[in-house]
Amino acid sequence: ISVYTQRVRRMAAAMLRTSSALVSRPCVARVAFRPAFAPARLPVVQRGALQVVAAEGDKKATKKRTPAPVKRAQLAEERRMYNKARKSACATRIKKVMKMAEDMLSNPPKAEADVKPLESLINEAFQEIDKAKVKGIMHKNTAARRKARCTRWKKQVLMAAGLFVPSADHPDYARYQKLAKKSA
Repeated sequence: ISVYTQRVRRMAAAMLRTSSALVSRPCVARVAFRPAFAPARLPVVQRGALQVVAAEGDKKATKKRTPAPVKRAQLAEERRMYNKARKSACATRIKKVMKMAEDMLSNPPKAEADVKPLESLINEAFQEIDKAKVKGIMHKNTAARRKARCTRWKKQVLMAAGLFVPSADHPDYARYQKLAKKSA
């Protein structure tokens, strides 16, 4: 949490503790100016046969005004909870991909069709990550890194099953050789 956020939360808490004291005092700007010599009754002006009386404005129960620091703290908390839920959904999807990939590494699939459940989980993870990125919850580089991690797991499963053999100049060739040594 940033120093600014901590300061705003402290101010909001202080404002909430003293809000009753703040509200009970009359606000000078809202009280109408009335000189000491003004008559207490309403002014009446006579114009011929017509009598005009100044009406008092209806005194509706005004809603209490929330102080700005308190409002900012409330909004920050709402956004934090929303963002936390999104991030948690992304993490859950990624964990499911990792778990299934680890299971498939221990028992490699025999055909391309056996990898379909993993691909569907990866698609779900990609959708969650993309939603978080679009809404500004996750940075685009972080989203790209997490998507690449999921893809790497899939590629590792395919290499372990022998369904993907990288060429010698491919970046994954060293990983493929390690997997080939383990399985041999």
